[in-house]
Amino acid sequence: MVDLKTLNDISMSMTTLIKWFQENLFRPIGFMQIGAIGVSYLLACLLAAKIRQHLEKDIEEVKAHMRFILSPIHFAIVLKYIFWLLLVWFFQVLSKKLEMPTELLRMTLNVILVWTSVRFASFYLKSGFWSGFVYFVATIYLFLRVFKLWQPTVQLLASMTITMGKISISIWGLIEASIVFILLWIVRGAVNRYIGHLLATSSQLTYSDRTLIQRVVTAVTGVVVVLISLRAAGVHAAAIAVTGGAIGFAVGIGLQKIGSNMVSGIMLLYRKPIRQGDVVAFEKSFSGAHWGWITDIGLMYVKVATRHGILLLIPNETFVTQKIQNLSYDDALLRLHIAFGISYASDLKKAVTLAEAAAMSIDRVLKIPKPKCILSEFGDSTVNLELRFWINDPKNGIGNVKNAILLKVWDSFHANGIEIAFPQRDLHIKSAVPLKISGT
Repeated sequence: MVDLKTLNDISMSMTTLIKWFQENLFRPIGFMQIGAIGVSYLLACLLAAKIRQHLEKDIEEVKAHMRFILSPIHFAIVLKYIFWLLLVWFFQVLSKKLEMPTELLRMTLNVILVWTSVRFASFYLKSGFWSGFVYFVATIYLFLRVFKLWQPTVQLLASMTITMGKISISIWGLIEASIVFILLWIVRGAVNRYIGHLLATSSQLTYSDRTLIQRVVTAVTGVVVVLISLRAAGVHAAAIAVTGGAIGFAVGIGLQKIGSNMVSGIMLLYRKPIRQGDVVAFEKSFSGAHWGWITDIGLMYVKVATRHGILLLIPNETFVTQKIQNLSYDDALLRLHIAFGISYASDLKKAVTLAEAAAMSIDRVLKIPKPKCILSEFGDSTVNLELRFWINDPKNGIGNVKNAILLKVWDSFHANGIEIAFPQRDLHIKSAVPLKISGT
């Protein structure tokens, strides 16, 4: 049986609720707030529908710089709530300027904010744990806002501080900084991808220019996000400088190589001694490879593809401190040399003609300038020749084109009686020694 105290509590709650409705809803100002909420919702729906049509029409182009790849429908739904949130916020600020009640707009604003977070989490986050975490946080936030417990909770958390040297951070500061960091990091990723898309479509910038600009923008936006997040936590620049200076000195000693590679990467992108697609030869081999072509230049290492099917990650410092030959710096033309020797009994002029014809018969060998076979020296056992020829596609391999020419020269020489000599020695005996054979 319900006692009298419980009935009184229920009656008081109902009276308070009815009074709230009378003050905020069943009045002309309340209907105006409801109208503003409805109008803002319709405008948000129209804007989201227009963007959805654009996404469905040019989805591949838009994906190039979208940070979060959602379906057009889901993306439009999230945008609808964001637009609605902004429009209701606008009406709330306008009402405050006009000194009009904003209680209904305030509550609606909090509800829309929760709906937006929950919708985004359900569409984007694949982890059930993080989706549930967003639901939990959104529910707590809405509960505190509706029952006007938000400010007391914030004041309580702000009074709980953690001190590390000259840096003092409150629990609320950490929460606020984490939220700011996550939101700004999301925006940073979207901005960086959009800038990358714009740079990729620019025909006036080289690959190195685009990469350098992209890396600098990425680094600068990352530093800005961290500084703003620390500022949101209540950490001032002076404290960061004092504490960060000591930490930076200790960490810098152990990260000299990383710093060297980053500086070298900036130099490579700015001075452009190597570029994407260049064919380079190394003074010292890497994983058995003596040459390869550049596929990407980063701030820490250069990606070099080899004919062995291996992608080498070579530190940037290597390209600054070691001898690297760029075989295609000015253009892709490359002259190759093949040395061989013939016997003294062979027809030298015929051998030269056959060698040049063998090179001319290979498709990858350029016809202009023509292959040229020259006499290099008269050796001890051979007449030494050198076949010189040009190619314009070193990326397709050097050893394979030499192999094709040597096989062609071999067949041509054998068919025409040209002997490929090998070392020989003549033994001359000045005086004979009698040979005695003794037997039993």
